Amino acid sequence: MTDIPIPDYDATDETAENNARRDEARRKREDAETVKRLMSHKNGRAWVYRFLDKCHIHNTPFVPGDPYTSAFHAGEENAGKRLFHDVIDACADLYLVMLAEAKKEEERLAAAAIDTDKTRQAEHDAAVQTQGFVLPPPEGWPGHMPQPKPEGI
Repeated sequence: MTDIPIPDYDATDETAENNARRDEARRKREDAETVKRLMSHKNGRAWVYRFLDKCHIHNTPFVPGDPYTSAFHAGEENAGKRLFHDVIDACADLYLVMLAEAKKEEERLAAAAIDTDKTRQAEHDAAVQTQGFVLPPPEGWPGHMPQPKPEGI
């Protein structure tokens, strides 16, 4: 704590009250403009989306059996909801643009993951084929054919 004295508050001072209201309105305008500038760029919208996601604003902060983690997640959720409301108040239309971009990005990543899995499977199948043998399914699995037993055993 600092030892700076706090000036006395005088509710009858209309000039001070008007100045405080004017300063608060100016601060809100500046904050809204800052949020609009951030949301007007694709990278800014992507950052806001990731931040809101990290803050768990769309799911519960509750962690069964762990009140400390639940409280921590609730604090993160509170910070995320503050930004969420600032974005909605400043530029709701850009919030919708952000959601559409995030959906496209998630679809792109899902398609890329599927392509990667298909490529890995094709590479694996090709590697098995080039080794000159294909292993039969294990005993008890569909498609298992009993192997003939060598004579003399």
